[in-house]
Formats: sequence, structure tokens, C-alpha cells
Amino acid sequence: MHQKLPVEIDPFRLAKSGLILEGKLPLVSMPRLSNSLQDSSGHVDVKMSFDVDKILGSPIMIGEFKAQLPLLCERCSEPMLFEANIKSSLAIINSERKIEGLDGLYEPWIITSDDPVILSSIVEDELILAIPLVPKHEHACLPKEAWFSGEEQIDDEKPISPFAVLSALKKD
Repeated sequence: MHQKLPVEIDPFRLAKSGLILEGKLPLVSMPRLSNSLQDSSGHVDVKMSFDVDKILGSPIMIGEFKAQLPLLCERCSEPMLFEANIKSSLAIINSERKIEGLDGLYEPWIITSDDPVILSSIVEDELILAIPLVPKHEHACLPKEAWFSGEEQIDDEKPISPFAVLSALKKD
């Protein structure tokens, strides 16, 4: 069931209500992510489940984000699609002091003001974190000649010993 996602949300209220948001966000709505992409066409499938952790009593958000991100392969400089399939578990807190009390299952999502949160910004943050530092194809995208190191050892010649100079001095 896909619905139109709201532009702004109040994560604390959504967690108290136990709501689930599900839908699609266009990549073009994420300007910081767009700087890393070849083009901004496409969308992100979003599923965000808000709830309150029964043990910690802290509001949480369990998110699933799926997208095919058009990146540039750093190896061959050709376009490639990166399959982003992200699962995140965030504890929604209003102070950095509460980070220490979080269970290891959750990353902190610190919200210090009462202003609404732009939904696409949290999705954008998760996608930026998922992009590899050096995007490259899974397959060997360069020809074998490109892997040549430039140093080729000829088997016919004996390797010159680094101590050959010392043996010449010893003869004198």
C-alpha cells in the first residue's frame, strides 16, 4: 500500500501513534544526494515504521529504503547503477546526553527543536551513508591490458643480485 508521503513530519508524534509511512520519494527532492549521482531521475521506495521501544521507552523509527542510484564507476569512468537496500533503526532523542542510554540496536536521531522534520532529509542522509566511497562495477570493467603494471620480468635473464657489487670489491 503506497500513499503520498508528507513533506514534513513530527517523529515524536508519529512514534506515539505507531504510524507506518510507505511510499515513493523522487531523487530530485534530495539536493545533497544529487551531487553524487549521474542524474536525479528515479525514486526511493520508503517504508518508515514509527513506534516506542517497550524496554527503553524511547521513540524509534525502523526504516527500509530501496533505490537504484546512478553513479560513476571510479575504475572505468562509465555510468553504473548502485542497488541501495538500506535498513536502519533509529532512536529518536532530543538530547545528546541520551545517546549513552540507547540500546546497541539503534543509532541516534537527535531532534533538538519543535520544528517539523523534512521527511526527504532523513531518507537522503541514509542514502548518502550507503553510497560506497569508491563506486565501482562488480565485474572487471577494464580490459586486461589496463591491469598491466608496466614491469615485466624476462625469464631468460638471471636476476641481478644486489650483492654483485660487493663480490666485485672482494676480488680486488
